[in-house]
Amino acid sequence: MATETAEHAGGGFPPFDQIGTFGVSQVFWLIVTFAALYIAVAYVFLPKIRASVENRDGAIKADVAKAAALSAKADESVKQVEAQIAEERARSRDTAAKAKAEADAKTAAATAAKEAELNARLGAAEARISENRAKAMSSVSAVAEDAAAAIAERLTGVKPAPAAVKSAVAGVMGG
Repeated sequence: MATETAEHAGGGFPPFDQIGTFGVSQVFWLIVTFAALYIAVAYVFLPKIRASVENRDGAIKADVAKAAALSAKADESVKQVEAQIAEERARSRDTAAKAKAEADAKTAAATAAKEAELNARLGAAEARISENRAKAMSSVSAVAEDAAAAIAERLTGVKPAPAAVKSAVAGVMGG
């Protein structure tokens, strides 16, 4: 045990004991390594990264500008199409109005022709009715005269004079 305490008492902390022999060379290589990494990053990698970012920013800006131009062109196309649609609607309304006016005129002409035809037929029918009525009335008068003569002959036994029968029937019929 005495030897153990002598070992502990004579030396220091073993990891710190190495600093004196290896520490300076390790710090040197640490500085050299960091310097090499700094130079590599600062002069090789960062310029490439910066160029890539700038190229990407330029491409994004160009794409946005191109999209804005296409959007404006599409908006203009939409306006043109809407104007054409409005123009075609106006034309179709005009065409429909003309067709309706023509159809109304044709219908009015056909109606007037039919009404004239029907009025002519109605006039002819009224003339026939009037003629038939006159014939019927003249026949009624003759039948009434014959019936009156037959009735008077039966009742009296003597045949009445045709002029007397005719005047008696005309007086009763109001003619």
